[in-house]
Amino acid sequence: MLIHAYRPSFSLPHRKDIPTLRDEPRDPLTADAVVSSQDKAMVLRVARSVVSVSSITPDGGLIFQCTGIVFGWDGANKCAKILTSSSVVCDFKGELHDPTLKLSVHLPDNTITEGRLLSFNVHYDVALLEVMGDFQLQVPSFGSSTTYGQDVFALARDENMCLMVRHGKISWLECPMLLNNHYMFLSCDIPEGGSGGPVIDHDGNIIGIVFDNNPGPVVTSITTIRTCVEMWHQFSRVARPILGMQLKAVELLDVSKLEELCLDNNITSGFIVNLVKVDSIAERLGIRRGDVIVFQDSCCSTLPQLEDYLLSLGWGYLQGKSLTVDLKS
Repeated sequence: MLIHAYRPSFSLPHRKDIPTLRDEPRDPLTADAVVSSQDKAMVLRVARSVVSVSSITPDGGLIFQCTGIVFGWDGANKCAKILTSSSVVCDFKGELHDPTLKLSVHLPDNTITEGRLLSFNVHYDVALLEVMGDFQLQVPSFGSSTTYGQDVFALARDENMCLMVRHGKISWLECPMLLNNHYMFLSCDIPEGGSGGPVIDHDGNIIGIVFDNNPGPVVTSITTIRTCVEMWHQFSRVARPILGMQLKAVELLDVSKLEELCLDNNITSGFIVNLVKVDSIAERLGIRRGDVIVFQDSCCSTLPQLEDYLLSLGWGYLQGKSLTVDLKS
């Protein structure tokens, strides 16, 4: 019988950090979240594309740390695009934390390199960075959409590149926030530093990006984010109509309310107006709280689908087409 023995490499001061000598997991919640061999293999495959991103002051002080993913790789020019949370560069108003900040990207092979900010969008809470170098980076597989009730994993990196994972579902829940109707909610918390990390299905496809928010972690569909990034690449801007309303999807109402709407008003789909912004076009059109509106030229029935529809209108506008939103209430 031939036996091969492998000794993990280490430096003497860090002998206690060797995984094979560690009795307890670094993050017990990660150990609980990923149990089966199949899920472990899938998560490890995706983790090759998950990075840590930090904003740092010129004197080396940490401003903010979050998670990111390899969004694109140009092997010929040794250039990678990194998608992360805009929180690493600015506050919720879009003001930079520090005009002189530097961006540090910690790659899966433990290489640390400087990132260059290409763009950020506060509405979608995303930032796109560029890193240059002779790296071996892997672009993940992207799914088509995020659905309510879907079983998912959320991946994150801390500032030491430790992989952290949470397991949960996309909640059957809406908590409309003015001008941020596209958010979906996770049934689980995310680790500190997890904002900007990928949400994946059981096949290892990235279906959304998670952000730390109030009242809990929110998820933006990857279809929305990819459209946003592609729009910026083509037009150097992102455009969408601003409705000035908080909306809720009819299909997420409880079944008794759905029956009432159907029997009394013949309403089976659309969006319920939860709030109308003062002096908005919606208010001037006479739309009020409690109205149900339908977008005549779209079959969208959920808020993430509506967001993709609005982005498609913005895309057409940037191409020179007239921008018209046909509503029925």
